[in-house]
Amino acid sequence: MKRTRQKQPEKTIRNWRQGRAQLERWRRDLTTVGVRLKRPRVIDVVPIDFVGGEPVGRGGKPSQTFRGQVVYSTDADVTIRRPSGAILVIDSYEIVGISDGKTRFEPQ
Repeated sequence: MKRTRQKQPEKTIRNWRQGRAQLERWRRDLTTVGVRLKRPRVIDVVPIDFVGGEPVGRGGKPSQTFRGQVVYSTDADVTIRRPSGAILVIDSYEIVGISDGKTRFEPQ
């Protein structure tokens, strides 16, 4: 008979003191994390008109979850690098949770 492995539950961090330490660990180790937002948002590289310097327009569909690497974090926001190379700065009140599959950070 095969023995089935039980999946370990994710450890959940809910306060900013432990959350900052976990974000720093993810940043230092270049861990790819999943980010879940409160409201859907268009997350794409924005093309820029080089003559006027204005954004051309936002294409793509809004998404509420995406993946990336933590670049920098403060109490007010978290900076994340997408696999496409886009850099996103997300306010802390917009984040529902950040997880690497083992540990989840859900700010209160």
